[in-house]
Formats: sequence, structure tokens, C-alpha cells
Amino acid sequence: MLGDVLLERVQRLRPIADEAGVSMAQLAVAWTLHRPGVSGTIIGASRPEQVRENAEAAEVRLDDALIERIDAVLGDLVDRDPTKTARMMAVEPAWMGSPVD
Repeated sequence: MLGDVLLERVQRLRPIADEAGVSMAQLAVAWTLHRPGVSGTIIGASRPEQVRENAEAAEVRLDDALIERIDAVLGDLVDRDPTKTARMMAVEPAWMGSPVD
């Protein structure tokens, strides 16, 4: 089941986060922000300290070697095709419609 595989791989990221000196949440946000075509990330938080922790992730710099290690752990569970985002942005959503005169 994908859920079990994903959880196992996420746990394999813990030593990488520890080595980088960041929490798992910060590693996830920082990695997401380092993806081509990503200008922002949506985070969830239920406590103020989680908001602060996630915001601090914007300052985390991951070098290429660390990103490659994260990518190796995640493998094919992550779709890395930035053209999908570009294609989505090139299509005007139906909800935008025509301006009302």
C-alpha cells in the first residue's frame, strides 16, 4: 500500500533533517520551496509554534547534495515534472469567465 511505503520513506528522512539541523516539517517545507516552479507552499498548523517553525523553513538553504539525498529517499513517490505546473498556469480556469460589462 502506498501509505505504508510513503511513511517508511518519510521516516528515512529523519536522519537527513537531523544532519541539517532542522525539524522534519522544516525539511519538508524547505525541500518543497527548492523545487523548480514552486514559488510558495501551503502549510498546515494548529498551534502558533508550528506557524513559527514552518515560517522559519523559508530561510533554510538545502545544498544540491542534500536535495539529491532527499530525492533518492523519496524516489518515484514524488512527481517532479515542473511542466505540469506550467501547463496548468497556461490554461485560464473556467471559473474566471469573461468580465461582466
